Amino acid sequence: MIKWFSNLKVRYQLLIGMIFITFAALILISQLSYTYFYRRNTSEVLKKAESSVHMAGASLSSQFNSLSTATNHLLVNEPFPQMISDINNRNFTGYAKYFSEITSLTEPFLQNHDLVSNVLICGEDKIVFSPSSLGISNYFDKLFPEDIWSYPQINVLPTRHSSSFRQGDVIPIAYPVSSNLTTSSLIYRDQPGGRKARFLLLIDTAQIRAYFERMSNRYTYCMYLADENGNPLDLSKDQYPDFFLPEIKTWISREESTAAGTVRQGPEELFLTMEPVSFCNLKVVHVTRKSALLGDTKELRSFFILVWFACFLASVLLSLALSNLLTRNLKTLSKIIEKINDSTYQKRTEFPHTDEISLLGIQLNRMYDTIQLQLEQIKEEERKKARAEIQMMSEQINPHFLYNTLECIHFQVLNGHGQTAGEMLESLGRYLRTTLNVGKTFVSVEKEVEHVTLYMEIMNRHSASGIQFKADVDPSLKDLLVMKVLLQPLAENCIKHGFSGMVTGFEPVPPQIIISVTSAGNGRIRIQVSDNGKGIDIKKASALMRAESPESKNHFGLHNIYKRLQTCYGGQAIISFTSIPYLENSIIIEIPVNPTGS
Repeated sequence: MIKWFSNLKVRYQLLIGMIFITFAALILISQLSYTYFYRRNTSEVLKKAESSVHMAGASLSSQFNSLSTATNHLLVNEPFPQMISDINNRNFTGYAKYFSEITSLTEPFLQNHDLVSNVLICGEDKIVFSPSSLGISNYFDKLFPEDIWSYPQINVLPTRHSSSFRQGDVIPIAYPVSSNLTTSSLIYRDQPGGRKARFLLLIDTAQIRAYFERMSNRYTYCMYLADENGNPLDLSKDQYPDFFLPEIKTWISREESTAAGTVRQGPEELFLTMEPVSFCNLKVVHVTRKSALLGDTKELRSFFILVWFACFLASVLLSLALSNLLTRNLKTLSKIIEKINDSTYQKRTEFPHTDEISLLGIQLNRMYDTIQLQLEQIKEEERKKARAEIQMMSEQINPHFLYNTLECIHFQVLNGHGQTAGEMLESLGRYLRTTLNVGKTFVSVEKEVEHVTLYMEIMNRHSASGIQFKADVDPSLKDLLVMKVLLQPLAENCIKHGFSGMVTGFEPVPPQIIISVTSAGNGRIRIQVSDNGKGIDIKKASALMRAESPESKNHFGLHNIYKRLQTCYGGQAIISFTSIPYLENSIIIEIPVNPTGS
């Protein structure tokens, strides 16, 4: 990834870098803002929940304590002590009398306490006294399926439906009561050996639920009343099964004072706030679901997403504009360098500004001018050096060839062959005129062919080689200029390496050298020098030709030609070899029609 990024253009590096920084900044700001608002909202909701349960706990504590005091005052008035004593002592007479007297006492009590929907007085025989009915023995087991006689103290029971009184759901508060007529005292416990009696306050569940609804806020999932074991008292399991689970009940039963905490229920997380009620260890519980808090932040999240996309789009556009602005001069510099590499930088690009990149461009122009001047000086020196080197190499004469030719002429003179000696002197003079032509690097094809022809005439005169020589030149090419002394070293190479060691008269065919000058197309000339000698070691010839210095003077001619071709034509000159021993061995040279040094 880093390598890929490093290979990008600066423009795209800046663009990607700025977009990445903007993207990261937006993500960070959005996440921090979302987290901040969520936590603040959660904190406010929990504070409201704490305030609500505190007020509800205090209010219910006051109401239940007031109700308990009123219940004490009610039960000490006749006929309640006598009725409770009769129940304790198994005396079951005078129920009708009790009914009318109880009714007159409980009506003001029920009117003054809205939470209480009815009261009941019952014994273990399930005979019930109530202002609404003389007896509900048949319905007692349905109304109280639990064993209410096993509770030794005041106990609040969970809500249930009271259809016999047409009063809806009620929460029973069971008072264990005993009466001692001798001492005229009322005791809230069971007398040993006597029958048990219970005074039951039926609290209207709807009133409790309505009160909790008023104390709730829009984040409240549920607010309810629980006993000391965490069992909901004003809720049914069918409506709110979550609050009857062991996790929540355990948390409620564990806390004894005002507390707040969380309980996870499956995928949902519940925020619980609890406040104790100073009556029978009751507790007010407030529950908020985390999903409700998150739901409230959905609008905030949508807002952040919208703002994020708008800012991101704006940052992309601004990044494009900024990257173009910052890399504009870099593009200009890149184009200048590209033109310099292609040798097409003719018109100078001006940089009117004074920023760092513009100053770099100005310095680049100055450096280019300096380099161009230095290159011209170097080229001029190289041209002079090349001319001198070419002139030196092209004017080198094989001393053995010259000595042998002069001795041959001398021999012809001594033997009285004056005409032959004269012809040899004429050929040698014409040959040396081309070789020693100072100041010229290039001659016409016709002159170069004439030069090698004279060389072959001289060689055949002073030796018994008898080499057949043929030059085939395209008439349209005879006036074109080629490097001077190109063909003679190649012909000499054929004689020296192709025919050396061969016994005259025993060859399969007479030795011959053929020179061909033709067009190679695309403005190039093809020169081929062939012989039918022993053959060419192409690999060795190529290596010796391109070596810095020839292995021996025996290979000087080929090496000399290669160096002079490279100096005159550069990389445009190509030399190749083909070899079929005793049939055709060729050195092929391709050069441009117009040499650069002419």
